[in-house]
Amino acid sequence: MQRLVLIDVNNLIVKDQKDVSEYVFEAIRSRYGFEPSFKLSEYEGVPAQLMVRDILEKNEVSQDEIALRLEGTAEELGYSYYNVTGREAITVLEGARQFLEELSKRGAVVGIATGDIEDIIKNKLQRANLAEHFKFGEYGNKENDLTRLIQKAERRASAEFGLEAGSSVWIVASSPQIIKASAAAGAKAVGVASGGYSKEALKEAGAEEVIESLRERSRAIKAIFR
Repeated sequence: MQRLVLIDVNNLIVKDQKDVSEYVFEAIRSRYGFEPSFKLSEYEGVPAQLMVRDILEKNEVSQDEIALRLEGTAEELGYSYYNVTGREAITVLEGARQFLEELSKRGAVVGIATGDIEDIIKNKLQRANLAEHFKFGEYGNKENDLTRLIQKAERRASAEFGLEAGSSVWIVASSPQIIKASAAAGAKAVGVASGGYSKEALKEAGAEEVIESLRERSRAIKAIFR
């Protein structure tokens, strides 16, 4: 049976070496003209456009003002991220490279499914020298709904890479949001507690297998290919 493995990259494959809240701060200030108050850690796994909308609402920006300037904010986030940290070193989490290599050896179609911005994720993977392991991606700057995002990835894998009907589809992620979406999309999930969420939270979200980090990649591989 063929396998499609969709990976939510942040805090799973790579991790910024410092707090990068400044890039969101700068993007919102550029678009909306004020200095927002927020904690970026509270938005792990949340699609980028929904994150921005929530930050604006909590900072009492009117719905009319949000709608007026929201288009183009994703591009501004990508630009700001590059300026803040996009040329610095990035951490490749332990076991991540070996996990991707093993998936390729076993013939899986490996893609990206994330609520983050395409330019940001591509920048991270290029700095980590890992971009070659991913055949395609679906991103939060194009789709707010994580279930629809996963479904789009499945259709694309079928059209572009010959994924057969009935193939096994897996999400590997560190946040409950996309794990819950995977179940709604008819996919299975491996939860990896290398981000801000516990193994218990990932299990409660519906992950079939939960590991502490990709140091335990053999358990993830066994689940995906059993």
